[in-house]
Amino acid sequence: MRTVIVIAPKTKTRQLVTLLNKHRVIFEEFRLLSTTETGEELERETGLEVTHLFPARKGGDIQLCGLVCTNSIAAVFFLNDPLSNSPEDPDIAPFLRACDINNVPLATNIVTAHALAGWLGRHIEAATARHDDAESDAGRALQ
Repeated sequence: MRTVIVIAPKTKTRQLVTLLNKHRVIFEEFRLLSTTETGEELERETGLEVTHLFPARKGGDIQLCGLVCTNSIAAVFFLNDPLSNSPEDPDIAPFLRACDINNVPLATNIVTAHALAGWLGRHIEAATARHDDAESDAGRALQ
């Protein structure tokens, strides 16, 4: 199963909850990873299963960022708050670099997050269609 990282500072977590609820069918197809703070709130507010690593203040954002380099992350949803400067907020700079180097799509605001969710949904539909076509071909070959 492909994995998506979902992360946000406290000021943007509500937007992330809304995003996941609106595109629930899409996000149910992915393993969701987050920091402890964000992950617990997302689970509570959406009912989706979210694997959460360390809190951001203990390097959880860096753990998640390292996974971007493993070629196992389909996309990153990091709703950034450029007006917040809390030391407890996750740092977006490493994600920008890791996603650019590894060609992983990254949404940093709610508009690009909705667009990226739609893109992921189209890829799920295409993969399902290819799978259905392969099963049909296999069935015809057996006849």
